[in-house]
Amino acid sequence: MNAPSPNALSTLAAEAGIIEDWIGADHRPRRVCPDTLRALLDAMDLPAGSNADIRDSRHRLAAASAQRRLAPLLIARSGETVELPADCAGVCQLQAESRPPVTIRTASAPDGATTLCASVEPGYYALTTPGGVTTFAVAPLRAPAVDELLRIKDARAWGLAVQLYSLRRPSPDLARATHGFGDFGALRDLAAAAGAAGADALAISPVHAMFAADPAHCSPYSPSSRLFLNTLYADPAGVLGDAAVHDALTGMDQARLRALDAQPLIDWPAAAASRLELLRRVHARFPAGATAAQRQAYDHYRESAGQDLRDHALFEALHADQARTHGAPRPWTEWPADLRNPRSPAAQRYAAAHANDIDTHMFSQWLASASLMRVQQTARDAGMRIGVLADLAVGGSPAGSHAWSRQGDLMTRTSVGAPPDLHNPLGQGWGLTALSPAALRQSGFSAFLAMLRASLAHAGGVRIDHILGMARMWLIPDGAPPQDGAYLRYPLAQLLRLTALEAWRHGALVVGENLGTVPDGFDAQLQEQGLLGMNVLWFMRAADPTADAAHAVPDPSTPLPEATQPAGGANPPPIEPAGFLAPGDWPPHAVAMTTTHDLPTLEGWWHAQDILWRSRLGLLGPEQDEAALRAGRLEDRAALWRAVQMSSPAASTLPLPREPPGAELLGFVAATPCPLLLVTLEDLTGQLDQPNLPGTIANHPNWRQRVPLSVADCLNAPASVARLQPVRALRGRVIRGRP
Repeated sequence: MNAPSPNALSTLAAEAGIIEDWIGADHRPRRVCPDTLRALLDAMDLPAGSNADIRDSRHRLAAASAQRRLAPLLIARSGETVELPADCAGVCQLQAESRPPVTIRTASAPDGATTLCASVEPGYYALTTPGGVTTFAVAPLRAPAVDELLRIKDARAWGLAVQLYSLRRPSPDLARATHGFGDFGALRDLAAAAGAAGADALAISPVHAMFAADPAHCSPYSPSSRLFLNTLYADPAGVLGDAAVHDALTGMDQARLRALDAQPLIDWPAAAASRLELLRRVHARFPAGATAAQRQAYDHYRESAGQDLRDHALFEALHADQARTHGAPRPWTEWPADLRNPRSPAAQRYAAAHANDIDTHMFSQWLASASLMRVQQTARDAGMRIGVLADLAVGGSPAGSHAWSRQGDLMTRTSVGAPPDLHNPLGQGWGLTALSPAALRQSGFSAFLAMLRASLAHAGGVRIDHILGMARMWLIPDGAPPQDGAYLRYPLAQLLRLTALEAWRHGALVVGENLGTVPDGFDAQLQEQGLLGMNVLWFMRAADPTADAAHAVPDPSTPLPEATQPAGGANPPPIEPAGFLAPGDWPPHAVAMTTTHDLPTLEGWWHAQDILWRSRLGLLGPEQDEAALRAGRLEDRAALWRAVQMSSPAASTLPLPREPPGAELLGFVAATPCPLLLVTLEDLTGQLDQPNLPGTIANHPNWRQRVPLSVADCLNAPASVARLQPVRALRGRVIRGRP
């Protein structure tokens, strides 16, 4: 077979959305090798092994994108026009649920194209045209802003950011206590306390469905499915009452539960085994002990969750069965061939034979969903005007439920990662799945909408992890090293508009994790759609006067080096000694934070705990030295304290403190013009270690650390009260003092 011409390969790659040329972290142009282009094109079902292959692939691409047929979903902002196929010209009808139909006529653009104006209020409409029927998504001009949600113009607010699993709720009544890790019951108590203290938001770590048969797989940013919840977090007592849980606890090793809860680190396999046993016992007693209202609620949940729920429960049962058979969990790609498809006769026979096991998993999902709903209701009842801020992970595990049950949603034979940069010269592979841009368009963005709606179902907002991925994602062909990947473009405008529409429909706030080197114009697009970015103290530095425009990219879709903190797993560069921005100079269209789960806490940064860990575990770069980094951190401490002194008259005469000035630093961040400040629970309680140290798996207690205080004491301990004092004053304050 003759090799394809380079120009033909490049043309096909560009038409498929693969970015062949990009700029590296060293400001030098980079070019993707032909082998990577061919591998990614093949993964997109666009063979490119020969010129004939390329011609055929280009023909199919052109046919798929032609305007000759009506797309399954049309998207426009209110007042904008969309182009329709020529046979759709004429009188059309828009029908929204529970509203009278609207008759509208198409128009002709100057170039002769047929257009339709979205001159209706935001929402989803059934659009009937002479040429066919489709769905018309009319997005608002912007997603709801903080002041709209608070109903006070230019208002400012604060909230807590919490790793849910870290919470403690000790109680003599085991039905009310945590059993080795935090759950939705503990989160509900924290919501009540935070609301009473004046908080308006409670940002949580991802609570996506994990693997019941593999609890050691505990990173919340590598879930089995983003459509469902981690059932370990269910609060059965909160949903069914204490008596139901007391009954289920009879015969369980209650001393072991208390011992697990007393440990400083979570023993996920042991704690999960106990919680799953409790859930099975609660399920077994449910038919006889449930009220009519509870049975009705469960039946309604099963019906509304539909086939996706049944598929997820079937996956969980099969995954556990395969783990028992082989002595360890196995990815579904290694299951018997006739079980690798949920619609196969073998899978359906298994489902019929194990109906009770499958119902247990569906029941546990209902408990988790009802528990989270109670958290949001409690938050609102306690005075929070936003409430739970969910976290939508950037991808899922390729071994998970979504990858098994909705295979057509995802890119095949690839994984998500990051290109080489100054601190990761070999690039990074995160081992996560990516949605297929082609499948998104062909399905009317169904997978994206399903995940977004699942995140917003019982929340007042959502943080979208690595939102840069809505523009382009670094994809690595299976078997290739991370540096041999390439960026694939995604339909950013459509994704942002759908995000704004879902936020408008749910009355929710959207925050996009946009940390790192961002393509020129990207943040402006977030702002235009009403989405907030993230400002993190450690990165808010004065511009380097020696920097040039090498990072600027005229085309926002042209990729630059990966974000410093994507997907809960990238290894951040050390902070360079430089002045910190004054609070008034922080960009206002973002959430203000001291840190994130991947970065040092206030306590840890002040004492260089992150440098100690990275040195101890061999994570320093080839030109980095622990002593030099520590010296640089001392300079950083002094620079930060000078910035605090300049912004706060109360601190202006105080010497540089030896211990972290928690209240002053939180007050510094609270003085920014950002409409929302999020205080991590680790900073509030003075914890030394960060929840996750990027670049590590077993050598650092990632996703296992627990807050040293009980939920009841987190906001009431004297040290916490002192740290929180300048933050609590935010409620009722307006940006820049405007009335």
